[in-house]
Amino acid sequence: METLFERAAEALDRARTGDGFGPMPGAEPEPEPTALAALALDDGRARDWLGGAQRDDGSFGVWAGPFDNDSATALAALALPAGSARERALDHVTSNPARRVATDRIAPHDPNLSGWGWADGTAGWAEPTARTLLSLRLLRPTASGAIEKAAAFLADRECVDGGWNCGNRFIYGVALPPFGQPTAVGLVGLHGLRVSGSFGDLVTRGVDALRRLWRLERGPLTLGTTLAAFRLLDLADAEDVAAELEATIDVPHTDVIALAWVALGSGPGLSRLAVAA
Repeated sequence: METLFERAAEALDRARTGDGFGPMPGAEPEPEPTALAALALDDGRARDWLGGAQRDDGSFGVWAGPFDNDSATALAALALPAGSARERALDHVTSNPARRVATDRIAPHDPNLSGWGWADGTAGWAEPTARTLLSLRLLRPTASGAIEKAAAFLADRECVDGGWNCGNRFIYGVALPPFGQPTAVGLVGLHGLRVSGSFGDLVTRGVDALRRLWRLERGPLTLGTTLAAFRLLDLADAEDVAAELEATIDVPHTDVIALAWVALGSGPGLSRLAVAA
């Protein structure tokens, strides 16, 4: 009987468009799904596609209306082999944090912590900041200042009961709840990292939140990222998530990014995201 990874990998490979992967099966390739698939499948064709898609400034992205979504650059760096292309991607990540946003009573936060955004020149959000944190910890650990700022941003934006939503803790004095998928990606970025001070239990609180959330949010993207987070943290909860995915993996999937996370979380490619303790 095929394993969860084998089934997910076969479905993911069927979804490719030429050498790359689009957000939906057969769609034009984009950097984010291609980078995740390259990691999950150890796919040389996908890495070659990324090499050809890199821009002159080192970034990877797509235009979304008037905005340049370059948030896949950190993921692409993780997927690329060692060399100049990877270093240029990391250079772009470190030199292009999100813009600082003044704090106010509507959405209070530490204005000195900008994080990283979904699009160039916009405000910071939890998931792209977690991606940046992971890529720098793995590939450029000497960038201690950026690593500390990324971890501090996640600590500042942590929800009251642990975990993360898209970015803010409070709006108009109301505490916002966490969501499963950004909480899982936050934990992927933070796993194995000691966070000092009053945020020392950041990962513990995130795990407690994710244990509640994945059972309520059973979409494949939440389940795939949760599986990756729990396995990177070496938690037995991963087997419960895997069992849930086993029951649904053969349903046709239209979200290639979710499918790539399932293959990544269930297979050997996850070792490429593991930060040594």
